Amino acid sequence: MFDELEEEPRVDLTPLIDVIFMLVIFFVMTMTFSKPVLDVVLPAAQNSEVRKKAAELVLSVNSDGKYFFNDQEILKEDLPRFLSEHPEGSLNLMVDEKAPFEAFVYLADLAKVNREGRFVISTKASVPQN
Repeated sequence: MFDELEEEPRVDLTPLIDVIFMLVIFFVMTMTFSKPVLDVVLPAAQNSEVRKKAAELVLSVNSDGKYFFNDQEILKEDLPRFLSEHPEGSLNLMVDEKAPFEAFVYLADLAKVNREGRFVISTKASVPQN
């Protein structure tokens, strides 16, 4: 009599089947989202504007602390006017490694004001003088 009331233990698979069913639905739905719904073909522009890269403005500081543009010396007092007269192009500050730091700082401060802080700093080795 006691043996008739006792049931065999068994695992209920209903929750497992529910989880597998939900995963199948999830993967089927995400696969449909990855496909493009509508192919859009955009026309090419007929009259597009080609922007030319502006020339680079290179200011040099030699080992004596003198300022140069295209091998022509520029006085320290003329630098603010020179930078305001040449607003186009990117500014490259080519500084000799032996140049006084004050000359570099002055030129960098002017470049920050006149170029909104956008400039490139380069260095070059000093040329031995004979």
